[in-house]
Amino acid sequence: MRGTPVTLMIALRKRVSGSNRKFLLWFVIILLVLMVLYSLLFHAFMSHEDRSYSFFTGFYWTLVVLSTQGFGDIVFTSDAGKLFTMIVNVTGIIFMLVLLPFVIIEFVYNPLMNAQKEANAPRTLPETMRGHVLLTHYGTLEEAFVSRLRRRGIPYAIIVEEVADAYRLRDMGLNVVVGDLRQPSTYENAQVGQAALVCVTSDSDPINTNIVFVVRQSCAEVPIVSFANVVDSIDILELAGSTEVLDIGDLMGKALARSASNEGVCAHVMGKFSDVHIVEARAAGTGLVGKTLKDADLGRRLQVTVVGVWERGKFELAGPSTRIGENSILVMAVSEEQLKAYNAQFASDSEPGYGVVILGTGNVGLAAARYLREKGTPFTIIEKSEPTSRAAQEFSQNIVLGDAADYQFLKSTLFFEASSVLITTHDDDINIYLTLYFRKLRPDVQLLARANNENNVAMLHRAGADFVLSTATTAATMLFNHLEQGHLYTMVEGLFAIQLKIPQKMVGKSLVNLQFRALTGCSVIAMIVNGKCEINPSPFEPLPANSEIIMVLTPEAEVKFLKYFCNETPEEAQVSHVAHVQV
Repeated sequence: MRGTPVTLMIALRKRVSGSNRKFLLWFVIILLVLMVLYSLLFHAFMSHEDRSYSFFTGFYWTLVVLSTQGFGDIVFTSDAGKLFTMIVNVTGIIFMLVLLPFVIIEFVYNPLMNAQKEANAPRTLPETMRGHVLLTHYGTLEEAFVSRLRRRGIPYAIIVEEVADAYRLRDMGLNVVVGDLRQPSTYENAQVGQAALVCVTSDSDPINTNIVFVVRQSCAEVPIVSFANVVDSIDILELAGSTEVLDIGDLMGKALARSASNEGVCAHVMGKFSDVHIVEARAAGTGLVGKTLKDADLGRRLQVTVVGVWERGKFELAGPSTRIGENSILVMAVSEEQLKAYNAQFASDSEPGYGVVILGTGNVGLAAARYLREKGTPFTIIEKSEPTSRAAQEFSQNIVLGDAADYQFLKSTLFFEASSVLITTHDDDINIYLTLYFRKLRPDVQLLARANNENNVAMLHRAGADFVLSTATTAATMLFNHLEQGHLYTMVEGLFAIQLKIPQKMVGKSLVNLQFRALTGCSVIAMIVNGKCEINPSPFEPLPANSEIIMVLTPEAEVKFLKYFCNETPEEAQVSHVAHVQV
């Protein structure tokens, strides 16, 4: 706690805002004018009663009555004088009992309270803090990242410039430090030299560049990850000192485009750990539709193990009785040879589809368009307003202007022939609205949507989206991967793979004895022992010490895993690689 002298110094240093300063000035002027006027009227009414008092006495009487004290030593005897006294008294009630308390609160109490808050606001981190993460911005993206850090027990601090923001975030249970983001001393006070990572993630590239430059001047070694909102800013952010610059829009656009069904029924690699390929494969167009996994018999025929099945936002761990539907996506863990065998079995030379419709010419939409262009997939971009010059120049042959909610306009586009529609606008409300509308028009089309806020992911799935990619989850996982020094993969909401050291509670016991899958909902797809990777290890063999496992899991399953097997120390769940995978 800071002392009273420091609080007073801060309060005196604060300037009164322009509107409040004018109010205070008018309050004083009007009060003085009324006191002079009432003093003159006091003498006039006393003269009417044939009495005379000094000018000072007139001020004395006015002040006593205005302050509603009413000592009674000087009173009027006439009705006119008594009426005048009542008017002065009512004026005093308004000024002294209503306006004066406001003045005291606004110009005395509040400045002192704010000064006390500012004096007590945290401006430094303990010198003993190490391995922490520093964030220079807090929004939906950072909220998802902080949530993951807290689950792993990794210390962090959010640097804010305003004391009010610091107290607001602290009331939310978050760790904050107050300081000027453009001053090296702020980062020195936050022990930047001992930090594991600095995240610079605001929506403004010039601000991000400035912050990165200041942080790099403060510490030459600390890793800095920054976000680029415009492609042209990537080089500038790197020159300023960023260790890595992430273009979330580009990554999300490519991930959405890669999930489009036009790529056919072949299995596509989503992520890779050691010799393990985590792949997705659409069931539509294969002979697997309508069968159970037992009837499909992929394990015996191709030595392929199906980890789980996705169907419009719902993930189900695979079992013999799991039925494969028209909209099912098989998630499998395979070797290179098994992947080739699967694709040789189910690959088709037939036309995979009739193209893709992309809504929006933002960063995500344009990145998806570039990916589809490289793949040779026909596509149409629908834009309601005039696109940017860059978009218009790059995709002049593919952009059509119109309202996607207009049925007649849609009939003139590729929409009713397209196999997939990518909804990539910045507004989640619009995305939900269009998803509902498109699902009603085309029950058969594959809808892939972008969610800017991860709280809207479930809503988009309920509206009819087959896949939803959350900006917040994408950014948070990429930041976390960099923190853990894992390889960065393109992410999709709802499913990820993780490689970690086998927790001590699991060593020497088999997965069956631990009831691992039933308790957590996680699926172990591989185990690394002495540098050798074993895909789909036996659930009956004891787990060796000093080894690692690779799992596929959902966020809910991760919470259960940490609860049952990693609740002794955060170090037990030290992650080697994390990757949200494309499904």
